[in-house]
Amino acid sequence: MISTGFTEVLLALVLVAIAVAVGRWRGLSVAKDMAFGSIRAVIQLVAVGYALQFIFDLESIWLIVLAMLIMLIVGAHAASGRVKSLKGSFAVAVAAMFVGSSLTLATMLVLDIITFEARYVIPLSGMIIGNAMNASALTIDRLTSDIRSNRLRLETSLALGKSWRCASGDYQRAAAHTGMISILNFLKTVGIVALPGAMTGMILAGADPLEAVLLQIIVAYMILAAVTVTSVVAVELTVRKFFTRHHQLKHGV
Repeated sequence: MISTGFTEVLLALVLVAIAVAVGRWRGLSVAKDMAFGSIRAVIQLVAVGYALQFIFDLESIWLIVLAMLIMLIVGAHAASGRVKSLKGSFAVAVAAMFVGSSLTLATMLVLDIITFEARYVIPLSGMIIGNAMNASALTIDRLTSDIRSNRLRLETSLALGKSWRCASGDYQRAAAHTGMISILNFLKTVGIVALPGAMTGMILAGADPLEAVLLQIIVAYMILAAVTVTSVVAVELTVRKFFTRHHQLKHGV
C-alpha cells in the first residue's frame, strides 16, 4: 500500500514545481495561478477532510443534507458564471442540477445500491453534482450561444408558422449533446485510455481489482444518469427564456 501523509504531500510539490517551470519556459502566464491554486487546493482539501470526518462521526442527516446543499449551490454558482449574459442562469443551473442529482441519488438509495450513510452519500453526491455542474454549464452556454447566433433564422421559422419548440429543436438537441459529451467519451474509452479515479483510488488503497471495476461501473452509470437528466432539464429551462407563449422570440434576451 502506498504511504500517504503530509511528508508525501510536501514531496509531491516537486511535481508542481515541474509544471510551473515548464509553463514559464514556454512563456505561459499561468505560473502564479498554478502556484496559488496548488496551495489553495491543499487548504481546501484538508479543511474538507476534517469536516467530513466530523460529519462521519456524528452521522447526522441534517449535516449530510447541508453538505449536499452547499455543494449544489457552489456548483450552480460556478456553472452560471460561464453564462453571465443570460439572466437567471443561476436559477436554471440550480434547478437542473438538483433534478439530475436528486433523481440519481434517490434511485440508488431506493434500489439499495447504497445506504444513507455519510461516507457513501457525500462522496458520491460530490461526484454527481460535480459532473452535473459541468453538464449544466456546457448546455446553457451552448444553447444560449446558438439561439443568439441564429436569431434571424429562428425568426424566419417562426414567421413561417413553426412552433418555438420545432424551430429551436436542432439547437436544443445540440446543446444537450454538448452537456453529455464528456460522459459519452468516458464510456467509450474507460479502461482503455485511462483508469478512472474511483477505480484507481480503490486499487491504490489495496482493494481487489475486480471489486474496484464493479464500483467504477456503478459510478459511470450514476454519472450518465445525472448528466443526461441535468442536460435535458437545463435545455428545457433555458430555451423557455428566449420565447414567448405566442411563439415569438423575446427581445433583449
